[in-house]
Amino acid sequence: MENQTREEAAAILRQGGMRITRQRQLVMAALLQAGGPLTAEAVAEQSGDPTGCNRSTVYRTLAALEGRGLVYRRLGADGSTLYALRREHHGHILYYLVCGRRFSLIQCPLEGLEREIYETTGFLVQGHSLEFTGVCAECREKIKK
Repeated sequence: MENQTREEAAAILRQGGMRITRQRQLVMAALLQAGGPLTAEAVAEQSGDPTGCNRSTVYRTLAALEGRGLVYRRLGADGSTLYALRREHHGHILYYLVCGRRFSLIQCPLEGLEREIYETTGFLVQGHSLEFTGVCAECREKIKK
């Protein structure tokens, strides 16, 4: 794990109020370097330290990180559980089920809804995630043939 990635991982852990351990840094570094969602198995493989970060440690660490709101999980197109860092700036993503591509929406389509929720109920939304899964036009054409 390179120094900058280790420092960034430690900073995220500190920000989440978590104790900094080698295993947590390895998991965070794998997620940082991936740039997108990973399975727990892929996190374990990418941690680069099989002696210090076995699968059960990875699962426990991911659960702890999710509990602190630093990581979120979602269901992959193949039914696998994927984990990714929750960033301060959030994004909304279209996941293409057949070809595996991703497309990020530039604007948040939920800002008006959050405002309406607050105005009608007093509930202050602290965060949200939104993802759409589907099939692109190109893949639909291939499927038809």
